[in-house]
Amino acid sequence: MLYNYFVILLYKYTIMILKTSQNQKKVSDSLLLVCGKSFSLIEKINNNLFGSPKYLMKAITPTRFNLDFDDYTDLVYCTVELRKKGVAIYFRFKNEEYVILTRYNQLTYVSSETSFDFQAGNFLLKLTVVDTKNHFKFIRRLVQCKNNLTN
Repeated sequence: MLYNYFVILLYKYTIMILKTSQNQKKVSDSLLLVCGKSFSLIEKINNNLFGSPKYLMKAITPTRFNLDFDDYTDLVYCTVELRKKGVAIYFRFKNEEYVILTRYNQLTYVSSETSFDFQAGNFLLKLTVVDTKNHFKFIRRLVQCKNNLTN
């Protein structure tokens, strides 16, 4: 019982990057603990929460799992999933799938028409906006979810 409390406390203040192809059980448990449950279909329809548009990933710092974008010539796209307690950022790099998990209280961003800098704790993602119209819709939904959590 005390162990579970400390694990939940650890996940509450931790940002994680995980390989999704290695241990599916660990990834799904971590996703539930850090980001909470996914929105139900009815909640997605009522609140128009169908995920983000694709973003072109330019860089991620600090690098873990040898994620070096300087020498990599292929394009890396990512999507952002809004959940009840946090955000999951999915991307594929060199035939491996990764996810970055964070809570809304550890999330900051700077957005413009062409760039989207996303900071999740100590991770900084430099993204390029591909679809500006859907990007601004997604930003509104992100702010709405972040504000609903604090209310």
